[in-house]
Amino acid sequence: MQKVKKPEIISIIGGKGKLGNKFKKAFEKAGLKVVVADLKSKISNREAAEQGDVVIVSVPIRETEKVIREILPFLKKDALLTDFTSVKMKLMQLMMKNKKFVGEILGGHPLFGPTTDFKNQNIILCSGREGKYSSWYRKFLKNLGLKIIEMSSKEHDRQMAVIQCLTHFSNVSLGYALSKLNYDLNKGEKIATPVYKLRLYGVGRILAQDPVLYADIQTFNPFAEEVSRIYLESVRELNESISKGGEEKFVEIFQKSQKYLGDFTKKSMRETDKLIKIMK
Repeated sequence: MQKVKKPEIISIIGGKGKLGNKFKKAFEKAGLKVVVADLKSKISNREAAEQGDVVIVSVPIRETEKVIREILPFLKKDALLTDFTSVKMKLMQLMMKNKKFVGEILGGHPLFGPTTDFKNQNIILCSGREGKYSSWYRKFLKNLGLKIIEMSSKEHDRQMAVIQCLTHFSNVSLGYALSKLNYDLNKGEKIATPVYKLRLYGVGRILAQDPVLYADIQTFNPFAEEVSRIYLESVRELNESISKGGEEKFVEIFQKSQKYLGDFTKKSMRETDKLIKIMK
């Protein structure tokens, strides 16, 4: 059985950001000392790395590789290095292959935002080198009420290419199309079907957030381009079935998609019915 050791100091690089600060408060509530390094903090990234038994990198995706390279030489030899980044393959390779750090490595990706309660939310963990602190960290996450999902960094990035990249690509493109149409959202909302409202609110939720974060998710996921290309091919086929008056082709595409989803269509009806009932 893997030994468990409670850390004395948690260092969060990017700890003044919304997600980093959310976890900072959770660690402090558990009685742990937390050291924070950020753009305007008195402590540097290096100093935070030198102090932490568990070091968490919670910075924008485009900054993560640079920060990890910066701190690797200064980590305690037995520290745990983990992160909150939504791309994994390249970062895990960087951490695992670096000869300057021989401590514990555990890739992390919280699948929720800073405004969401921890309980019953998912967090993906990609195992690298584990030991006493990673065992403690896993237990801590579970005690917060989080559900841990284990997967390789490659599987993570492939899954996120669909769950994040494809979904965001679709939502942003719909919002952009509505802007090009100069569509009256207020009137549309008043006369909308429940299904349209659900989709519209999903678009609005994405577009209420940081555009740089969403651009980074698309840019840095190694499988995002492939997924968006297939999405565009699908849209073009569907558009051609309409522009050429091909009702049979539209039905064919619809039925093919329907067959692929199978029983999930029934589940979708049940779940969206629940949402529709609580909508105003």
